[in-house]
Amino acid sequence: MNELINIKVIQKDFNGEKKRFVNARELYKWLGVGRDFSNWIKDRIEKYDFVENLDYFIAFAKFGEGLKPNKTGKIIDSDTGTILPKDYIFSVRLN
Repeated sequence: MNELINIKVIQKDFNGEKKRFVNARELYKWLGVGRDFSNWIKDRIEKYDFVENLDYFIAFAKFGEGLKPNKTGKIIDSDTGTILPKDYIFSVRLN
């Protein structure tokens, strides 16, 4: 745990401000959380009243390849039949 978590920076958004983001899975691994990711992330979102598309957004590994959610809301890789994991991308605010 010697390395810091990777924070991605978008140089400018539509307001001309720098935006910083962190992948929640990377943060989860870096923190060494002892419970499963899906429950941990849902609890963090609820506990801190995070708002989707404001405080975080959800991304998928193969976004843009025409994959759509099935009736349960899961995205299935048509090549492998596996469920693609959701990546939660959190905005980082520096005060």
